[in-house]
Amino acid sequence: MKKILLILVVFFALFFGTNALIHATSDDKFCTSCHEWMDTFVSTYHKDTHGGANKNGVKASCVSCHLPHDSYIKYVFTKAKNGVSEVAVMLSSNAKDANWQENRKNRENFVYDSGCLSCHQTILDVNQTNKNIDDMHALYVKFKDDKTQKLSCVSCHKNVGHNELGKVLYEIKNPPVGNW
Repeated sequence: MKKILLILVVFFALFFGTNALIHATSDDKFCTSCHEWMDTFVSTYHKDTHGGANKNGVKASCVSCHLPHDSYIKYVFTKAKNGVSEVAVMLSSNAKDANWQENRKNRENFVYDSGCLSCHQTILDVNQTNKNIDDMHALYVKFKDDKTQKLSCVSCHKNVGHNELGKVLYEIKNPPVGNW
């Protein structure tokens, strides 16, 4: 009986400890504690609707968009994989020298539709007030799983999550352009 109780205690400690660790490492304050170069991403996030710049002050966390939400196992695996990747990049290169503007073209690889749809659950419902929205979201449904013509939320919503990120990234390496 003591052995079973010990196993249960260890299991619960690991489960809840891991869960607490996952939540503690999921906000922009944790990420920027090591990655000062992320300040650009954080500042543009705070200026965006998803970063709290909306009439209700509602805010999505970084992991709301940048981790998958369709499976807890997939979420944890992706979080661990990204963490290892980030450490490797930090040790092997200077992230400030990365071409972040060019990397934005790969946004489908690090913004997950399941995160978008976890908040915007009714986005695929028919909206009689705007036929364009209905038509575009119907195309999304048609091509979201297509291997050759795949559509994701950020295929169309290219600047979602970070207000004027393209402009800010451009101006880091080029003269300011004024209003974008």
